[in-house]
Amino acid sequence: MKVPFSILPPPVVEKIATVGSIARAGNVASTFFPHLGEQLIQVSGDVHHRTYMAQALVASFFNFFFLFVGSIALYQITQNPDILWQGPLVALFMGFISLITIVNYPRIIARKQARNIENELIPAMRQLLIQVKSGVPLFDAMASICADYGSVSREFRKMVKKINGGLSIESTFEEESKRTPSKQLKRILWHISNALKVGTDVGIALEEIIEDLTKERIDDIRRYGQELSPWTMIYMLAAIIVPSLGITMMLVVISFLGVQVPPIFFAFTLLFIIGFQLFFMDFVRSRRPAVEDV
Repeated sequence: MKVPFSILPPPVVEKIATVGSIARAGNVASTFFPHLGEQLIQVSGDVHHRTYMAQALVASFFNFFFLFVGSIALYQITQNPDILWQGPLVALFMGFISLITIVNYPRIIARKQARNIENELIPAMRQLLIQVKSGVPLFDAMASICADYGSVSREFRKMVKKINGGLSIESTFEEESKRTPSKQLKRILWHISNALKVGTDVGIALEEIIEDLTKERIDDIRRYGQELSPWTMIYMLAAIIVPSLGITMMLVVISFLGVQVPPIFFAFTLLFIIGFQLFFMDFVRSRRPAVEDV
């Protein structure tokens, strides 16, 4: 996995991160993020968490360094003394934000992958159940859902490839349950693996887990509907009432005081409203549960 949000090219970051003192700093810093290793395994198993942490330190430092040098160059051009203290502060802040963002990037990607998997999980498991109930061997049933189900099919293609390579189904499920970011897929693999180990009917285990997942999805939909009312109220206040009535009242008060409002204030207000609406729409869409398979 490549380190994101870096001014330096990823190969350069990787090479610098192998320097002894920087690698040791990455080892120490990684202890403050105990879940980073698990998140990297879920997203991409080709980078160790200590190595990734060292690369994050390198990337964030050079982001700070280039911004700091840029602020010095800007001061030389403009001769504005405020840049001498504002520039380093902005560079330090952006370097810190870069570090936090890079460290949390695997968690964000893992959540996105988990959501993509869980959106297609119930219909895929229903087809798997139908295949198993029809007498199709479990391996062939798994192969039948290796297409048409998006991220779920991709996960099952990996498992089918491992089984074709000689790994047992139980061991494959155990490995996949450690690697997948989806908690629901972990539960399914755990139930099927237990059914295989104790010799019970896999179809019964699938029926139970599908029923549980369907109930959870219905609860998510009901909870989402209950959340919409307060979020709608917040949207009305922040994007409609405050900008319209607030600005009107402010202009009335300012007209009595004789204070002139700079035009840039209205430009910033417009940008805030547009930015808030885009953020709010994306936020509500990210919390919306999938309903096509319930």
